Amino acid sequence: MWKLLLTFSLLCWTSEGSVTCRNENNGEVDWYILYKTPKTNTLQGVEYLYIDSQGMRRGTKAINDPQGVLANTLKTLFQPVGSMPPSFGFISYGDQLPKDVASQNFGHSKGVLLVNESGTGIWLLHSTPKFPYARDENSFWPSTGVKNAQTFICVTFPYDEFRKIGKHLQYIRAFPFDHRIPGDFHTELQDVVNKADVPPDDNFQQLTSSKRSNFYSIAKNHSSADDDGEDLYVNIAQKVSSDLLVQTWGCQMGRDTSFCKENKFKVENINTTATSLGQWNNTKDHSKWCVAKDPENNWMCVADVNRGPSQYARRGGALCINDKKIKDIFQNFANKIEDCQNRSLLDILNIMNPDCDP
Repeated sequence: MWKLLLTFSLLCWTSEGSVTCRNENNGEVDWYILYKTPKTNTLQGVEYLYIDSQGMRRGTKAINDPQGVLANTLKTLFQPVGSMPPSFGFISYGDQLPKDVASQNFGHSKGVLLVNESGTGIWLLHSTPKFPYARDENSFWPSTGVKNAQTFICVTFPYDEFRKIGKHLQYIRAFPFDHRIPGDFHTELQDVVNKADVPPDDNFQQLTSSKRSNFYSIAKNHSSADDDGEDLYVNIAQKVSSDLLVQTWGCQMGRDTSFCKENKFKVENINTTATSLGQWNNTKDHSKWCVAKDPENNWMCVADVNRGPSQYARRGGALCINDKKIKDIFQNFANKIEDCQNRSLLDILNIMNPDCDP
């Protein structure tokens, strides 16, 4: 009888808990990007834009809805570890944990892997501290996650691609604060939970989604504190041969000005973001993303790190896509730019803004 019950429960898990990115209707999707708003006079901080291969639309549910896009995507995580099938594993990683912080020897990175050894898995890379707050659909969203704008990118990958994803997490030295990786899973995933320290490879690594879309992970150079490659976005700009527009947290201590070195591709800070949901300054935006400025270049990346000396000393990386539709969406978000011809003292002193915590 117990074998019959076990078989039945596994069949139910397989039918209801396929490990894929999921939309607001709980439908399986290959990938999506979310851009969550900050809390302002007109926004609650739980609205978001939903972006996929079909384009962009406004989310119809709150980001923290227990039946919303994130809760649906993480559904297989919201169960006791003892009830999880032997073919399922997960890693939640981050530097700002639900109730603690990780050592700065680890990367400034945040994300979740859910993996089915006999099928597919997801990589959810994001910028929200303390997320997921708990493995529970009613309390996965941290109360602190409302204040600032944030980004999420979810991609469904075949199991074998998690060898390369595991290697990327080692390159960025992700800190695994909650995990269950069975002993027969890829060695690269075992090494992540064992906190292996592997020197980064700063080349693009191609990853192919379950529906054959190409994505590219990259980890920044980590050779010396005064190396331009210590800035992830300078590294990416040189790799894709284009100036970049970059959104990172405007309240980063010691936030760097735009990178404008002669004979190198430039990195220009975005000071104000404008979307169909509203407009806000980078002091209210904790997301990290960049987009090629060259009209003929279609690179866009969702990233881990901000721009500033303390961040340059830590590891980090990005997940990128080379797609004109996505590039155009994010390029249009960039409203006011700290360009290399128009930098000012006010651009440098965003840290004095009252939006920033003391």
